[in-house]
Amino acid sequence: MRYEIINWKAVFIFLLIVTFALFFFFPFYFMVSSSFKHPLDSSVYPPIIFNFEPTLKNYITIFKKYPMTTYFFNSFIVATFATLVSMSLAIPAAYGMERLISQNRERIAYMFLTMQLIPPISMVFALFWYANFFGILGTYWLLVIGYTLWNVPYGIWLTRGFFTTIPKELEEAAFVDGATRLWVLRKIVIPLTKPGIIAATIFIFIGAWNEFTLAMFLTDSHTRTFPTTLGLFVTHTGILWGAMFATATLGVLPIVIIALLIRKHFVSALTLGAVKG
Repeated sequence: MRYEIINWKAVFIFLLIVTFALFFFFPFYFMVSSSFKHPLDSSVYPPIIFNFEPTLKNYITIFKKYPMTTYFFNSFIVATFATLVSMSLAIPAAYGMERLISQNRERIAYMFLTMQLIPPISMVFALFWYANFFGILGTYWLLVIGYTLWNVPYGIWLTRGFFTTIPKELEEAAFVDGATRLWVLRKIVIPLTKPGIIAATIFIFIGAWNEFTLAMFLTDSHTRTFPTTLGLFVTHTGILWGAMFATATLGVLPIVIIALLIRKHFVSALTLGAVKG
């Protein structure tokens, strides 16, 4: 009789991966499952994990009491425009930094990276003053400007690495045929780095969609974005956990759908430039 030797190292690594996956997946499961619990089941201790009767009462409540559709639309408008403006500025800036700047390129790149260390709350007072001065306080454009200032350095840092994978010989051949730098960027560089650009775009969109600090202080009741609605469920009588979990689940749902639709681009972005001929 032939016995197969068990690779205990592989078994241990597999079990470790499964353990970590369950550890990180559990908060999402708890959030989604709690959104379907009755209000009393959401506030008991110890919490009910599996054995509960699901209900849609929390979702019905938040749509009846609050204009969630308006908040959802506000987040979509702000995140979409902020992403488009940020990437429209970040892509040519990153390409120009990689192809037109030879000295201190890395210092400039790290300067953009360090700008991400600035806490958003430190920008609130300046943006509030300028918005009040120009009369755009409480408008979509104020958030778009604020998110653009924050996301352009991040977009430059994300996309510059993809441009380095493009051989300069391709661009030089186009220049010989009379192509301009802008034509090369649009027709050669961007199509070849499409997976990476899409991945960077999604990261910026997720950041704009989830942003809380600027949206909390710079919006009014008409331009309130979806993440700020979580504060509505902290009342003087207690925290409405079921409604809060239902709102959080709806806020995560668009990001999950987008990630599933373009997951192949994330894989392509991770492998872009891994093999260079």
